[in-house]
This record gives sequence, structure tokens and C-alpha cells, in this order.
Amino acid sequence: MKLLRLVAVLFFVWSGGSHAQEAIPELNVQQIIELIESNGNYAFAAAAADIDIARARRDQARSALYPRLSLNATGQHYQSTQKWLADNAEVYGGLEVVQPIYDFGKTGATIDAAGSDVEAAEKALVSARNAVLLEGMALFFELHASEVQLRAYNENHASAYVRWDRAKEQLGLGRASPLDVAKALALVEKTRFEYYRERSRNNTYRIRLEELIAQALPQELISPPLPPEKAPLEVNREEFALVVIKRNPQTAALIKQVEAKRLQRGGISNLPSLEAFGNLGHSSRDLRGRNEYAVGARLSWPIFNGGIIGAERNQLAAEETRLGAMLEVKRRQLRRQSFAVLMDQSDAFQRVIAARAGLDYAQKNLLRRQQLYSQERVADLGRAMIDNSTAEAELIRATGAYYVEMAHIAVLLGLNPAQGLDEGLLASVLEGQGPVEDFVPKGGSGYGQDDQDKVNRKIVE
Repeated sequence: MKLLRLVAVLFFVWSGGSHAQEAIPELNVQQIIELIESNGNYAFAAAAADIDIARARRDQARSALYPRLSLNATGQHYQSTQKWLADNAEVYGGLEVVQPIYDFGKTGATIDAAGSDVEAAEKALVSARNAVLLEGMALFFELHASEVQLRAYNENHASAYVRWDRAKEQLGLGRASPLDVAKALALVEKTRFEYYRERSRNNTYRIRLEELIAQALPQELISPPLPPEKAPLEVNREEFALVVIKRNPQTAALIKQVEAKRLQRGGISNLPSLEAFGNLGHSSRDLRGRNEYAVGARLSWPIFNGGIIGAERNQLAAEETRLGAMLEVKRRQLRRQSFAVLMDQSDAFQRVIAARAGLDYAQKNLLRRQQLYSQERVADLGRAMIDNSTAEAELIRATGAYYVEMAHIAVLLGLNPAQGLDEGLLASVLEGQGPVEDFVPKGGSGYGQDDQDKVNRKIVE
């Protein structure tokens, strides 16, 4: 009876706290992602700064197309060889404008390379942002599961505590040994540790998620996400891998970086540069033949520079080769990830089915124990309540794992993780693709199917 009273009080306190939280609106996963996009910029601010750096370099490259205006002034004290001149000081000033005309594509290559760097930085920002959004999404599901797991550990600890208390009473009556009491106490401390450890995890999840969304979460989350009902679409893995390699932002960023190095290398040469100029100047010194102004064209051709140009081209060629190797590694890695995420998605859905079946059993077992307890045929409900809460937590974790895999698919495709929650994502990406030829377990006996409670065999009379 003492165990029943304690568990009942625990249940009503927990459920009462849950009802008190109903006045506080909870956030769903789409709202969490939107809040992270709005308030979690700090988490991918470094990638955003890389875009600003690349754009500044592009603007710097473009500035070479515009005229350059310079002003210079010189003042000097001198002694002339012409002794008859009384002047011994001079002030000279000049103004010159230079307009580049043609440099055989060197400036254009630099501008194009800088533009490719900008596009690469933008793709890198997409990857960085999606990684943070995916983290927040996983935290959302983990926190919901942790809330229910905390309840299970709390119930387990309460049950162990009552059993320890009962063992001490039995020891006083001579019906138990000190070993029984020590065993019960060890279980109390073990369950207390499990509860404390899960509480710390819960706080860690909560702190990080609140940091990303920049607002406080309800003290207790009581509306966990619903599990999926429809099985994921089976697609051809090779076709999916090709689409991922083509659309993945990390691959696109590396392609742009390779392109930038190739363009930079093409813009370095010993070819001449042609520019127009105009200048005017004035000097306080009276000299014959001094130009008041001048206009004309200037051809500059570096004939020999000690091998600097060749060294720069070799360096850029080596960097291009390195990026090309990284690109090939990334493509192979994405192919493996594409295969793995489809298999993990299928496994995650089966985990949901298993968790739903486990929760169904736990609920029926709890109901049965309640009926037996009302008939005074069992002494307590503790284990059944604990198993029920644990099954609820497992279903939430399975649901979260499935949706995180769906979001991972969207991220591989360079999409927002929220788009992974759309059941038609794979169908839209692989339009016209048929189902993959793969082993499919025999149907008709799975949980959630119409005939789950029927005998699926022929009885021979």
C-alpha cells in the first residue's frame, strides 16, 4: 500500500505539473528551425563573414577597371650648378589620371576568380547554417525524449526507495537480512544516479537549444511530436547519390574554389598592359621645356622578373590540384553518405514501428496490472508504470531519429532541414525514378498493419 500511495502521489504531481504547463504554448519543430534561423546567426557568423571577405576581394578586383587619379607634390632645397641662378628652393605639384585600356585578360581573370570565391563562400554558408539547424532539430527531439525518460527514472527511483524502506522494516521484524537491505540501498543509489545523469543531459539539451532560439522553453514539454504513419519512399540509391553529389553545397563550394584557382592561374602572365594617361603639373622653378600638361598612352611589358610569374602559376596549379583531390574525396564520401542515409532512414522507420509495438505492449501491460491490483492480486504497479514511461521515451527517440534522418537527406541535397519533413521530398527530387530492387521482408505480420491481430496461417484440418 505504501508503494501504491507513493507512486500515485508521484503520478498526480507529475500530471498536475503537466496541466499547469498547458497554458504555455509549446513550439513545434518547424517553429524551432525558424527561431534558429532568426536568432542563431552567431553560430554561423564566421561563414557569413567569409562571404563579406570574398565580396570585398571581388570589389577590389573590379576597381582595376576604373580610372586612377593621383596627386603628388614635392618641395626641395637645392644648389644649382648654374651659379647665376639665385633660386635655391622649389615646390612642384602634379595631377595624373590613368585609365587601363587592355591587359590581355589579366584583370578579367582576377574578377572572375573573385566571383567564384564569392559563390564558394555562399555555398559554405548554406552548409554551416544547415548544420546548425540540424543540430537544433536533433536537440528538440532529444529534449522531448529526455523529459519522458526523466519521468521513468523518477518512477524507478521512487519504487527502489520504497523497496529499501520496506526491506528495513522487514529487517526489524526479522524477516530480512542486512544483505537484503544493502542490496535495496544499492539499487536506490543506482537509480538516483541514473535520474541525476538524465537530468544533467536534459539541462544540457535545454541550455543549448535555448541558446540557439534565443528564448526560454517551458519548464516541462508535454506535447511530443507524433510518429510517422507512412513508410518512406524506396528509391534507387545510385540515382539518389548522383543527385546528392550534383546538388550538395559542399561539393559546389569545392568546384567553385577549383574554378577560382584555375582563373587566377590563367590571369598571371608576362603579357603587356596598355593604359591611357593624362597629367598636368606646376613648378615654382622657372625651367625651359617644362610640360604644363600631357596626354598619351603607356605600354608596360614585364620582360624578365626572375621567375616570379612562373612560381606563382606553379603555386596556383598545386592549390588547384589539392582542391581537385579534396573534391574527389568529397564526392566519394557523399556517395557513401547517400547510401547510408537511405538505409538509416529505413532502419529508423522500423525502429518507430518497434517502439510503437513496445508502447502498445507496455500500455496493455499497465492496464492489466491495474486490473490485477484492483482485484488485490498484485502488490504494486511500479514496474509496469516504469516500463510504460520508458516505452514512451523510446517512441519519441525513434520518432526523432526518423525525422532527423529525413532532415539529413534534405541537408545532403542543399535544402533547409525543415524541407526534410515533407513526405514528398524524395519523390520531387527523383521524379520518374522507380523503387529500388531490394530485399523486402514478408508483409502481413507487422505492427500497425490491418491484420496484426489475425492468425496469418492456414489451419489444415
